[in-house]
Amino acid sequence: MLLEQILARRAELHASGLDSSHAFDIAWLEERIRQWPAAWGDDLHVLVYGDFEPPTEAITYSPLRITVLPEKKTSTIIQAATVVLEAIVNVKDKSVPAITDAAKRINLLLGMWTLKGNSGCGWWSWITHPGGGGTVMKLTHADIDQATTALLQQPAEVLRKLEAALYWVREPRNLVLESYRPDILRTYSSYWNAFECLVEAVCIVNARPASTAAEKQSKINAFIEEHSGPLTAADIQDCYRNIVNPGFAAKADHALEECFGSRGPSYFEECFRRMPKEDRLYDIRNAINHGDIDAENPHELLRVSAKLSRLMRMVWPMFRRFII
Repeated sequence: MLLEQILARRAELHASGLDSSHAFDIAWLEERIRQWPAAWGDDLHVLVYGDFEPPTEAITYSPLRITVLPEKKTSTIIQAATVVLEAIVNVKDKSVPAITDAAKRINLLLGMWTLKGNSGCGWWSWITHPGGGGTVMKLTHADIDQATTALLQQPAEVLRKLEAALYWVREPRNLVLESYRPDILRTYSSYWNAFECLVEAVCIVNARPASTAAEKQSKINAFIEEHSGPLTAADIQDCYRNIVNPGFAAKADHALEECFGSRGPSYFEECFRRMPKEDRLYDIRNAINHGDIDAENPHELLRVSAKLSRLMRMVWPMFRRFII
């Protein structure tokens, strides 16, 4: 029954325009809020952790409506911190917007702690934090020798790009015992870096043919015809980036077609041309790097998480081109 309710809510959110994965995650967040523990009353209880000394008595940060309790918590999901404490966060109601506001205030407090003490700290709640750790794997995969041999046979220039891509898919992930630490934004940025490395590797092996002036003009004419109204500054920027001086976008277009055949154009669309613009995989990476993603908003993190799944669906098969 519970799963049916979540799937029904996902369908509603998907019909409103959300990506299916994003819609499911929001539906599950709403369900966790409905399971609010009675012992919490009308406040959100979270764990705050880090390398700091516990206070001798409860501390209330009035502007943030947060109270940190002095008793050290043991036997929690937090594994690597010197101290784990409980914090009580006042919320207006039990809703996604109220949880989002609470997350902003908690992150602001932890940011101020970092400025004052320059030590590591974080927070966790079972309501807001999906698991971010990796999986337990076997080291005796039968095909590792075969895949490694294929990789080492690549030309030196290609191998450098592949080694970099391997670093970027390995570096950001938390260990299983660190699943309480959110890793969505850094994982997304790292996977985009891996994607760029793989695009370059494909283009070294199979060079992209240069477009002629006539071909560019034809694409520009088609672009203009697609827009019934006047072109905006953003439209002109897209035209310049994708047609006049495409740069990496053209390389990606070529690499995706090489790796995925008839599915390549749809992946390219998702990376560089999807509307609204903020849902393009390329623009999400830029928004993360430029501080335009609201990293304290659970709703926004779930949106990025859904797009990360899409990005992974491109990166892993692109690796297989070189190791099989």
